[in-house]
Amino acid sequence: MIIEPTLTLRHNNAVYSVAFSADGKLLASGSLDKAIKIWELPSGTQKFRLEGHLEAICTVSFQDGDSTLLSASLDKTLRTWDLTEGKLKSTMPGHQTYLTCMAPSPDGTTAVSGSHDKDLILWDVAAGRAGATLKGHTDLVTCVAFSPDGKHFASGGHDLLIRVWDTESRKQVLEIGPHPKPIQSLAFSPDGTILAASEESPIVRLWNFSSGKLQQTFENHKGMVKTLEFSPDGTHLASGGSDSLIQIQDASIGQVQHNLKGHRNTIYDLTWSTAGDQLASAAFDRTARVWNL
Repeated sequence: MIIEPTLTLRHNNAVYSVAFSADGKLLASGSLDKAIKIWELPSGTQKFRLEGHLEAICTVSFQDGDSTLLSASLDKTLRTWDLTEGKLKSTMPGHQTYLTCMAPSPDGTTAVSGSHDKDLILWDVAAGRAGATLKGHTDLVTCVAFSPDGKHFASGGHDLLIRVWDTESRKQVLEIGPHPKPIQSLAFSPDGTILAASEESPIVRLWNFSSGKLQQTFENHKGMVKTLEFSPDGTHLASGGSDSLIQIQDASIGQVQHNLKGHRNTIYDLTWSTAGDQLASAAFDRTARVWNL
């Protein structure tokens, strides 16, 4: 089945990240134009334009009961924003070179980021500062993801490896790979048993998280898969990439159930609403889009 978007929201340059608020009433989008926009749903009315980052926004995430937005940028910083007034709350410097990816912990108290400097940083979001620096990758880090229980996080990059870390001890506990090509995206299933990974190819691999063994391989796209996201109930896996197509696949067998068409260039990010009835996407065509499923 082909599904078309219900909302198209525009930036002045490529859109790299999107996030729904927990209540589904707001959508945040971050862009290469250095701005974050907060949109009211379902109308698509712009509520705030948040400016302050000096480079492209790579990740956005709602925090504190949707009253705060956490953002990460190529400008090497994380920032928090007050969404009651649309103002900057704090700026957290940390990396030495371009920050490329960030993921908050499930409880929102910490976050992990990766960079061109090959390092990971664990952030104390509550205190507003960078914490421990974790070394292990031998090339730039492209993606990070927390497990649903927050006890572990995974990182991947151009060294062709997925590394799994213990959040409390801050030590690497598992290494998956090497993959044939650099890792592009990581996503945990909601029950934490599966870690999905994409690379610079149409291939998506599903790894058993406890054993680190390959469980399944999907190959449905016609280009590189840049982003993956499990539905809240874990039954579906959304994917998007350089073929401008979003696919909703049965997570157990990889069969494509829906094709979402509308973007005109590479898709960089996908996120499900908490209820699982909507998907939002970010793409190089300067748009964020919302899809009813």
